Amino acid sequence: MRLLTLAPIAIAALAVVAHASDILILKDGRIFESDTMVRVEGAIDITFKNGVVRVPMELIQDAVLAADATIPPGTAEERDKAEKGMVRYEGKWVTTQRRSELIAKKLADKKADLQSIREHGEWRNRYIEETKAFRYEYTIPPHVFAEFKDAMEAYYSLFVKAWKINVKSGTPKLPVNIYLDEKSYHQVSGAPGGALAYFRFVKPWDLNTYYERLDPDFSKQVLYHEANHYLQLLVDTSFAVPHFPGEALAEYYGASRWDPATKKFETGLIQEGRLCEIQTDIAGGEKVTLETLITTEGMYQHYTWGWSLVHFLMNDSRYDDKFQKFFFALSKSRDAKREQIGRDGLSTMKQSEVWKLFRSELGLKDADAVRKLEVDWYNYIDQKLVLVTESGLGKAGFAASDTGRKIRAQRLFKEAIDKGSKNALVFHRYAELLDAEGKASEARAMLEAAIALNPLEGKFYNSLGHRLKMRNDPEGSRWIALGEELGYEDNWIDLSEVDPKGKGKDKGN
Repeated sequence: MRLLTLAPIAIAALAVVAHASDILILKDGRIFESDTMVRVEGAIDITFKNGVVRVPMELIQDAVLAADATIPPGTAEERDKAEKGMVRYEGKWVTTQRRSELIAKKLADKKADLQSIREHGEWRNRYIEETKAFRYEYTIPPHVFAEFKDAMEAYYSLFVKAWKINVKSGTPKLPVNIYLDEKSYHQVSGAPGGALAYFRFVKPWDLNTYYERLDPDFSKQVLYHEANHYLQLLVDTSFAVPHFPGEALAEYYGASRWDPATKKFETGLIQEGRLCEIQTDIAGGEKVTLETLITTEGMYQHYTWGWSLVHFLMNDSRYDDKFQKFFFALSKSRDAKREQIGRDGLSTMKQSEVWKLFRSELGLKDADAVRKLEVDWYNYIDQKLVLVTESGLGKAGFAASDTGRKIRAQRLFKEAIDKGSKNALVFHRYAELLDAEGKASEARAMLEAAIALNPLEGKFYNSLGHRLKMRNDPEGSRWIALGEELGYEDNWIDLSEVDPKGKGKDKGN
C-alpha cells in the first residue's frame, strides 16, 4: 500500500497497487489503496508489513472495502431481512446481489477518481480553474480545493466591497497556486523557507501556498493573510504598504472563517495565538507603546500588538472610518513622504512617516491625545480580547518555538495540552522540545499521543523511531519502517551509524 497525497514519488509509486481491492479517503485529503483493510467497531484497521494501524471513523470521509459485500447481519432485524435475501446498504434494504453490484460500481468510480487525482498530483499536470476573482492552479484533491475556492471568492467580494475598491478593467487575475505538500511548494514556487504561503508583490504577482493537512484551519488563515497583501495592493497597485499597517491588517483578515453550509464568510475574529502572545508579554511586564509600534521598522510585534491595534480601531465607531482614511492616505496623501523601491515604479513609506500620517488622520494632536488612544487600546485588549482556547495556546507555542523562545514554547504547549488540544502537531513539537532537554520518557508519551490523534501520519512514527534507536531500543527500526510505509521520507542522520570515513548509513542529508 502507498499514500497518494504526499509527494510526486509517492504518487507514482501508487500505480503498483492499482489492483488493490479497498480504498480509504481521509477528510484531510489523503487517499489510501490496500487489500488489507478490515472494519472494526468505530474504526478501520489497516495491516502494514511493520504493524497494524487503527484509523478512527471520525478521520474518514469515505471508505469502500470489497469485504463490505459479504458483511454478515449483526442485528435481529438484519438477520430477519437476510432470510428474505435482503441486506442493508447505505441506509437502504437491497438484495445481496444488488449490494455487490453497488459496491463494485463504487469501487470502480473511486478508482477512476483516484486515477485522475494521481495524474494531477504533479505540478506539470496541475488542475487549472479560473473564476471571477482568481486563477487557481493546484495539485490538491478537488474535494479539498472546493472549500478553499469558495472561501477565497467570498473573501475577495467582502474586502472589495468594504474597502470600496474599483478593480480596473483588464487587471490580470491573481494566480493562486496551491501545492499538495511543502516539498513541492518550495521546489516549484521558490518561496522562502519557513513560509507556509508567499505573495509576490512585484509583477508578475502570484500567491503560493501548500495544504498543511495536519492543521487545515491554519492553512486557510495563512492563505487569507497572504491574500490580503494582494487585496491591499489593489487599493493602489503602485504602492507597497509598509510593514505596519500591512502585516497587522493582514493578520486581522487572516482571522476569518468560512462556513460551507451557510456560505457565510466571517472576518475580524480573534487571532487566539497572537492574543496569547500579547497576554504573555503583558504578564512579563512588556507593553508595546503606540509610538514604538508604529515607528519601528520590520517589528515582529506588528503581527501581535499590531493585530490587536487594528482589531481595536476597526471595531470602535470612533475610529473605524478614521483608520480606513489613514490607510488610503498612505498612498494618496499629497503631504506624505514616500520613496521608490525596486525598478517597477513601486513606492513605499518609512515607519516614521507612517506615524506622522497616523497621528494626522486619527486626530492625535498632542501627547495627551496619543496617550488617550493608547489607554483605550490597552483597555480593549484587556476587556474585549479575552478568548484564548487550547488552539490559541498551541499557535502561540509554535510562534515562540519558531522564534527561539523555547521555555515559553514548552509552557504554552503544555497549557494547550492540559486544556484538551487535539492538534497532533502540538504534541509533536512539544516532544521535540522535551527530547532536547533529555526528557525522553515524556517526549515518547507526547509522540505516542500524536500518533493516536493522527495514526496515518508517517512523520510521527519516524520521530518516535529515531528517538528509540538513539536509545538502543530495537523497536525503533520498525517504527521508522512503518513511517516509510505511510509515505514519509526519512531525513534523519543517525550518528551512531556513521562509518569512520564519515558516510552515513541511514538515509538523509
